[in-house]
Amino acid sequence: MEPAIEPTHVPVSLNQRSYEVVIGERLLEQLRLFGESQKPTSVLLVTDSNVGPLHADAVQNAIVANHVLTVPAGENSKSLSQLGRLYDEAFATGHVDRQMLIVALGGGMVGDLGGFLAATLVRGVRFVHVPTSLLAMVDSSVGGKTAINHASGKNLIGAFHQPAAVFCDLHFLTTLPDREYVSALAEVVKTAVLSGEEFVAYLESNVEQVLRRELQAVKQVVESCVGFKAGVVEEDETEITGRRATLNFGHTLAHVVESLWPERYLHGEAVAIGVGAALRLSVERAKLNESAAQRVIRLLSSFGLPTEVPPELSEAEMFRVMAGDKKRVGRAIHFVVMSEIGQAGSLPCKLDDELGATLLGRGNA
Repeated sequence: MEPAIEPTHVPVSLNQRSYEVVIGERLLEQLRLFGESQKPTSVLLVTDSNVGPLHADAVQNAIVANHVLTVPAGENSKSLSQLGRLYDEAFATGHVDRQMLIVALGGGMVGDLGGFLAATLVRGVRFVHVPTSLLAMVDSSVGGKTAINHASGKNLIGAFHQPAAVFCDLHFLTTLPDREYVSALAEVVKTAVLSGEEFVAYLESNVEQVLRRELQAVKQVVESCVGFKAGVVEEDETEITGRRATLNFGHTLAHVVESLWPERYLHGEAVAIGVGAALRLSVERAKLNESAAQRVIRLLSSFGLPTEVPPELSEAEMFRVMAGDKKRVGRAIHFVVMSEIGQAGSLPCKLDDELGATLLGRGNA
């Protein structure tokens, strides 16, 4: 990658819970200075078995962490059993109090789990996100959502708990596997569609630069995603007005795909499929121009992302999983739809054959 660049500081303004997202390269010195400014009684670093061997030592030295807690890599660690183990290990250190600091070093799973640990230990302690995946940088590390999974579904046990800071060190992306990097671009495209024409056009003009992980292009992508999401979170921190819920564009069907084929699809790949379905629904019921929908499909495809629903997915199975969706109200599911690029809204839909045909993209039988 190119020489180090000046970091950008994106504010998330939430009154007493305000913080900054720092985006740059080789940010360990900034992380060290931030840790010193917080004057914690102790620092607990939470990471996973993939990220830990690569980056934990450097981050531990920078933040002067007293203890490192490691969970197995993978979504299965977002569980009550792993959370319970973290509680046990944290209390065993003898350093748990309200002036401590928890640092979550890893992708979205570590951020969700470490954040929920911070939200619930002694009714809440400060924590810092240090995301190491593109997906976590552009999405889950900003906004304060923390959660673990339950047998009934993803992210059903959780809390809103804003971080004290987020450090998006783009140098970490050099160790990210290609498939994980590309998968995250689905969330980038989703954010661009919600944001508007300028971001979509930037991606269309910089596909190769983004795929090659050119530093300036990646920094621009992360800045644009974080800046947009920060504005949404400032307006609707805990999903009261419905504005923040628009960030779930494409996620209703994505959660179905993830639930049924957890080993086949990464989160972003499922989101790309879900965005394709949401675009079809938007054309049919929200008057989105067909050419705009195809433009987004082409952009997803240019990054090598899937957009077609798995052929073996049946309407009955799809609706069975959707029935447990957090966005269900009575017998209807609230889908995020686009009337044009940059204009999103919520649409309640009954789970019927007409909806099924649209989402699956197979026409009416």
